[in-house]
Amino acid sequence: MAFDPREVLARNRADAAKISERIGLARTRKMLMRAQEELDAKLRGLGAGDQTFTATQMRTTLAQIEDVLAGVSGSMKTLIVGQSATSAEMAAGGILEYLERADMSFRGVGQQPLAFDEATMFDAARSGAKSSILRRLTSDESAGIPGAKKTKTGILERYGENVIGNFEETLQRGLLTRKSVADMRDEITQASPFLEGAPASWAERIVRTELMGAYNRAGWETMREANDQMGGDMVKILSATFDNRTASDSYAVHGQIREPDQAFETWYGMMQHPPARPNDREIIVPHSKTWPIPKYLEPRSDAEVMLRWKMERRKGMPPKRPQMETVPRKSFGQ
Repeated sequence: MAFDPREVLARNRADAAKISERIGLARTRKMLMRAQEELDAKLRGLGAGDQTFTATQMRTTLAQIEDVLAGVSGSMKTLIVGQSATSAEMAAGGILEYLERADMSFRGVGQQPLAFDEATMFDAARSGAKSSILRRLTSDESAGIPGAKKTKTGILERYGENVIGNFEETLQRGLLTRKSVADMRDEITQASPFLEGAPASWAERIVRTELMGAYNRAGWETMREANDQMGGDMVKILSATFDNRTASDSYAVHGQIREPDQAFETWYGMMQHPPARPNDREIIVPHSKTWPIPKYLEPRSDAEVMLRWKMERRKGMPPKRPQMETVPRKSFGQ
């Protein structure tokens, strides 16, 4: 199928309109302008002659941001979503041609829409105390789930609320401008005297954990909307990544089934979506009750959990296995 940049631009405009309704037009515009300024500065440093993949990716991202910014005035919903395909193409002008040329040079570079949903998860006005994992850990609310762990005062002592806010803005811009984990890691390190004196792995752990949190929360919220439209047919299933770094707690919770608004249970407390802890790589798999459960989403055995526990050289017995299902497995695929 041929690449049509109009589809990407239309997706960006629709997502921007949706986001502006949630966090406000001014905050949406501010978020985009910060990303625009950062990309502008980096591209000026590279020079017009740089045609590498990295430079091309930055230019395509900037083009998409500028296209959305052109519509961020007045009633965004009317201006962006209400445009016909013809008027949208005219408004985009040379952006369409550039995206097509860039995609021909580096296949796929122009086809990825802006990560609006994930980026706005870091907006405190939108998500409050749950806008980042660090902010959630410093809050008594602790994700608003009964039985969740209480305030981690040590995190506030390490970073402070202002620093956590800077982390959130850095990660938000990083998602919009498609930065690497390494770039985001370096930036949050510069924003924190504590991290400057800590091993580099600490900052990378924060970035990877926060990005997993943003992607999982965006996916969870999308699934909840889909569930409403499908008449309550969806469930969420917790799926771990299995390799030589997978911890025993991930073995213990893999395959857990919940209704969309029911919390998962972990050895670290309750959660609506991963991560349950730093470096947690679990994801949510949306699943219809009319589909059978595939084998790869079946729970691991108690023996496998125990074997992994011993391989980690843990003492004593592992914690009790959480409740694995609130919707009976035998009811699926009927």
